[in-house]
Amino acid sequence: MNEAKLREYAELIVKIGANVQKGQRVRLQTGVDQVQLATMVTEECYKAGASRVTVDWNYPELTKLSARYMKLRDLSETREWEKARMQDMVDHLPVCIFIESEDPDGLRGINPKYFKAFAARIKISKPYRDAIDNKHQWCIAAVPGEAWAKKVHPELSKRAAVEQLWKDILYTARADGEDPIADWEEHNRDLKARSKYL
Repeated sequence: MNEAKLREYAELIVKIGANVQKGQRVRLQTGVDQVQLATMVTEECYKAGASRVTVDWNYPELTKLSARYMKLRDLSETREWEKARMQDMVDHLPVCIFIESEDPDGLRGINPKYFKAFAARIKISKPYRDAIDNKHQWCIAAVPGEAWAKKVHPELSKRAAVEQLWKDILYTARADGEDPIADWEEHNRDLKARSKYL
């Protein structure tokens, strides 16, 4: 993916997908394989007037290690700082942007106790999630990781598979034209007109 097109995609994610406004806080969640795009999205958020951008990095291999070595009691525990962080989301309703590029099978073989712990943690986080449900802006943006690209296009080399999946994603996200923001604005106008007619 060339840098200019990647920058254009970052701008589309922020301006149209997440609709970041002046003074808003932003929470960006992404994999460690997406440093370049995460940097561009962060910059576009600040250009749009975001007051603060917090980036949460994830890496499935670390999750697997935790599931393998931690005791179920420790995996299941929600620490006070985690509750405070969730409460901060309720209080400030940050815009949430998720950049998804993970291998769909990235957690294959994980210790089943992880899922038991996850279920226990969900019970704690549910009231916080319910408090922000339908109240905050969010956007999920797809980005091809190598493992995902090879699953979709197994006949291609890794590099070619990533390039092809980029084309697929940009086409699906209406981000492959000359001016994706203008294209989305026109698409949104059309949807509003049809909705009003109906």
